[in-house]
Amino acid sequence: MARIAFIGAGSVVRENAPSLLTLIALLLAGGIILVTLAKAIRRALRFAGADVREQATACRRDLMGFLADQGVELPASATLADIGEAVDRDFGLDLGPFVDAATAARFAPPKAADPAVRRARRELRRSRRQLRRQLSLASRARGAVSLRSLGV
Repeated sequence: MARIAFIGAGSVVRENAPSLLTLIALLLAGGIILVTLAKAIRRALRFAGADVREQATACRRDLMGFLADQGVELPASATLADIGEAVDRDFGLDLGPFVDAATAARFAPPKAADPAVRRARRELRRSRRQLRRQLSLASRARGAVSLRSLGV
């Protein structure tokens, strides 16, 4: 319980009261948790569709969101090849297997699209893992709380 003691003419001293810094830290932590939770929910909803074409589009959007959080600006009209070139240019990582699998999943006949989307999801996980390894801890933290991917 906070004790209030009056000293002199109107001065107030508080003992055992919660610190303003503690309150700010709690609010900041809550904000970070909310942002990361919103991003996780959005990512899960992207992949919730059963259609193979939707899954392929979700792979593309997921990678674009990851790149946006890292400050890589791509137009909304960027093709899979454009995304692959940007990653190669900015990170030196070859996304050829992902680009090929996602392209096949989006444009191949239905029988070929189903295994292609599974391959695209696998390649997406591998690509994100390789990208994360190249980032510093500070870049990863900034990306985790960035709101850019929520707009993709």
